[in-house]
Amino acid sequence: MTEDAELISRYAADGSEAAFAELTRRHVDLVYSAALRLVNGNVHSAQDVTQQVFTEVARQAKRLARHPALLGWLYTTTRLMALRVNRTEQRRKAREQEADTMNELLHNDGPSADWNQLRPVLEDAMHELDDQDRHAVLLRYFQNKSLNEVGAALNLTENAARMRVERALDKLRGKLTRRGVTTTASALGAVMAVNAVQAAPAGFAATISTAAVAGGAVQAATLIAATKTIAMTTMQKTIVTAALAAAVGTGIYAVHQNSQLTAQIQALQQAQTPLTAQIQQLEQERDQATSQLAAVLKENARLKSNPNATELLTLRGEVGTLRQRTAADQADASRSGLAKMMGDPAMKEFVRLAQLEKIKSMFADLVKELKLTPDQADQFYQLINDNASKHLDRLTATGQTSSGPDNADEELGNQLHALLGDAGFARFQEYGGEIPARTTVSLLNAQLGDNPISAGQNARLLQVIKAEPYHLTQGITGAPDQAFLGSQADIDTFLQQVTESNQRILQQAGGFLAPDQLAALNTVLAKAIDARKLQAAALIQKH
Repeated sequence: MTEDAELISRYAADGSEAAFAELTRRHVDLVYSAALRLVNGNVHSAQDVTQQVFTEVARQAKRLARHPALLGWLYTTTRLMALRVNRTEQRRKAREQEADTMNELLHNDGPSADWNQLRPVLEDAMHELDDQDRHAVLLRYFQNKSLNEVGAALNLTENAARMRVERALDKLRGKLTRRGVTTTASALGAVMAVNAVQAAPAGFAATISTAAVAGGAVQAATLIAATKTIAMTTMQKTIVTAALAAAVGTGIYAVHQNSQLTAQIQALQQAQTPLTAQIQQLEQERDQATSQLAAVLKENARLKSNPNATELLTLRGEVGTLRQRTAADQADASRSGLAKMMGDPAMKEFVRLAQLEKIKSMFADLVKELKLTPDQADQFYQLINDNASKHLDRLTATGQTSSGPDNADEELGNQLHALLGDAGFARFQEYGGEIPARTTVSLLNAQLGDNPISAGQNARLLQVIKAEPYHLTQGITGAPDQAFLGSQADIDTFLQQVTESNQRILQQAGGFLAPDQLAALNTVLAKAIDARKLQAAALIQKH
């Protein structure tokens, strides 16, 4: 019995989550990478497909325990699930044109020109191979198994496995040739070995395993309900992303913002003088309104003495009723899609877990730097996540994020201070201001793939971005800005300021980044602008 068969049998027999988690870990990269190619690089869709595949594994565990080639089943099922997602997406595009700008920030085109040509047609060509040939190619080039390991998996000698792989690779090359991709078998094998499998996001296997086990333990009707948080529309994902960013952004930056309040107060004091003149003008307008009101009251008294006064009062009553109905209708219409979705317990739990993963990714470097123990790290993440959830609840209920630190933020600061100590808490406050710069560098390195920027370039770019106004750079993390809750004019003005800030960053970075690195940085910043435009559209529902 193969290791895969043993793991799936253990799960089918006694519901061993450990066995299913190990099975997921072994194959999540293969499934995720195939899905990513099939959905044209859309990371969200690829994650959806991966979730659906492993949920199906959990649901069909007993049958799959007897399947002779689980790897091939996973690959074929991934293609079917991805094609279904693509068809659904195509039908939805006409209704959701506003989602066209939703491009994955972390999308990484392969570094090889041959791979760029091969990637769009690889899955269709692989699907045309018979099961044995496809299984051989998957083992050798998608999982980078040695020929000895391929032979063991296929019950062949090493020499027989070599011939099987070579024959399958040659068949695949012929099918690709008919699609306009001309290459040799050796070159094809080399480019697939390097590019065919990309690592899934950190922690994704654990999340997939937990959700799939939960989904596989219920009947079909319950399964649909359990996975509906994964099969959201693009605009729903946008709203949830905006909500997550609002909660996390408001929560984890609250302590950092405390250090900026003094400067804001000084700015407000400087703005007091022109406000005084405006107050005087408003007082004059108030006096004029008072005079007009007196005239209206006089006219009202005259109308009351009219024989038709009763009819007039009836009409006024009807007008009042209509106004109340209109107000109620507007209140119902303005209830955000976020509030409706967060009313679903499954959605709320999904958001909470996604929020925790986002926090972990943002503060992982700080946890290492402070050398926190696993228990301290868990407590640190949980404190921030609890605070972020409170802000998300406020956003859900009121449609507004907090305008500044509140009691919950003060409590968070006290708890973190007690956990981290004086020096650690001071570093935490400083680190909060570095997150936008660190996020930008991380996205840049993801864009560059196997050729990230050097440590020296990293340090210089961090300093360049940190020198920019914090409120213009924090959006790279997904945190929405207060301008997004204002008018369209407010949003346009703010995004123009962000664009100018990006240009300053690019101009300075040109002094130490290579041309290809600078072009990648420009791509990262441009995609961030597009994502923020869509986020603003999701948050401006009241206008």
